[in-house]
Amino acid sequence: MNLMRDAIIQSAVSEPLVSNGSGQQQFRFAANFPGFSGHFPDYPVLPAVLQTLLAQMLAEQMVGRRLRLKALQQAKFTRQIRPDELVHVVVEWLQQDGHYRCKASLMVAEERAAQFVLLLEGESIP
Repeated sequence: MNLMRDAIIQSAVSEPLVSNGSGQQQFRFAANFPGFSGHFPDYPVLPAVLQTLLAQMLAEQMVGRRLRLKALQQAKFTRQIRPDELVHVVVEWLQQDGHYRCKASLMVAEERAAQFVLLLEGESIP
């Protein structure tokens, strides 16, 4: 998973903008991005699992440490994300009951591609 995280970081076209309880960042995934491999042949789309990882990684930037996915809620993936499209990720979070509740939205050209809620908890990293 670290290789995929590195590939995502390399696909960022902006630094994360983090303010009190929210953050945003933009990405552009080239056709050779490893996340497109096998999903699907001759018609690459960004898998939902990587869309959730984008939001999780932004949340980690916001809280300053690695987080573990505890649950995915209210997920709606409404638009395919294709190679070379500019993806705008917005995360709003609050800490409650020992975990982070993160409302995430992914936009492509003013069109919502996905929205979901992540429940994340801190993890100790060796």
